[in-house]
Amino acid sequence: MTSYFRRVWNGVRTTVKGLAVTWRHVLTKPVTVQYPEEQPYFSPYERGLHEFEPDKCIICELCAKICPVDCIYIEQIGKGKTATLTKYAIDYNKCLFCGLCTEPCPVDCIHMGQEFDLTAFDRTKDVIVDFTKGEGPWRTVKTSAEPRTGLRAHDK
Repeated sequence: MTSYFRRVWNGVRTTVKGLAVTWRHVLTKPVTVQYPEEQPYFSPYERGLHEFEPDKCIICELCAKICPVDCIYIEQIGKGKTATLTKYAIDYNKCLFCGLCTEPCPVDCIHMGQEFDLTAFDRTKDVIVDFTKGEGPWRTVKTSAEPRTGLRAHDK
């Protein structure tokens, strides 16, 4: 008989605990961001779309070699110091946003930025970004290298 009452008490107790959690969330304001009218907050360490500076690139191809999914495409004309960069593209269908491509660059010409929006109606279009054609995000005043970058929502 005591085990019956113990089971009933445990059922009531756990139901009250669950309802306490539910009521606590019912009475709080939702944190929904109305995108695109409101911009979401991102940490300064968020890895968004790449920022690439083609003028600084020495075409060493270290970023493409270290990429685990081979999503960086580099084409050049010539060899050595006379080489000219003709194509630097990243396929964002494959990209893991791991940030490994930014580490080996000796001239620091590729960075992980704060841009995140790659929305498109077609998967085959607008996901391969060629930075030499002026596509993609460029290094801006507030970049991932600045400590207060992701705090733009709280600057107001």
